[in-house]
Amino acid sequence: MLAALSVRSYTKAMQQHSHNFYQLVLPLNGHIAIQVAQFNGNVGVGEGICIGPNMLHQFNAEQAARFVVADLTEVPHNIETAPSPVFRITPPLQSLLNYIEVQLTHSYSDDLQSSMVALFTQLLATQPTGKQLDRRITPILSRVHQNIAAKHTVNDLAKAACMGVTQFKGKFTDATGMGLRRYLIKLRMEKARALLSQTDTPIIEVAAQVGYDDVSAFTRRFTHYFGKPPKYYHRKSV
Repeated sequence: MLAALSVRSYTKAMQQHSHNFYQLVLPLNGHIAIQVAQFNGNVGVGEGICIGPNMLHQFNAEQAARFVVADLTEVPHNIETAPSPVFRITPPLQSLLNYIEVQLTHSYSDDLQSSMVALFTQLLATQPTGKQLDRRITPILSRVHQNIAAKHTVNDLAKAACMGVTQFKGKFTDATGMGLRRYLIKLRMEKARALLSQTDTPIIEVAAQVGYDDVSAFTRRFTHYFGKPPKYYHRKSV
């Protein structure tokens, strides 16, 4: 049975094809413009799209955008019977996608692939398929994920989304299940743990990559979040 995960990027040139298996595209940052069946629009962070077997589709994306792509012989019932090919991604699945990105970028094995596919399909079966993200939030999530080290503020992001601060807070929480501050901490800490455990990146560089100029502040936040210090997860410390 076909079951494979990969991390891909595409080009701005419009492409068109079909394949004889299900393909799911889930953005890590940026978005993909895609036309398939009755859908014609952008799919960004916090969403996924399922392209059925032999369905002709057109698509393009900025080259800097990255996606987890799942090629599957079959998909869970909720995805197969959904009214739209686009579905929302829950925080647990988004966390797994970030983990998959680090894993597949730095290492690969058949056992690793099999275990990630198994967990991916289990989480896929729990994804909601009825309610779409607010279209104004999609580019905001892409912006945050493209540069998690940046000092994103509610005021700046609300302005970028053309919303008032109160409305933005409500829409962001509805999309992610948490407020901006908590979301950023979660995103940064999970990215840091993946880098520490799966790469040889020094702790001071990991801290910088997730937005901490002060490694002591990073260590305190990381230890509070996970209950163990960065060196516990650091690959060089094992």
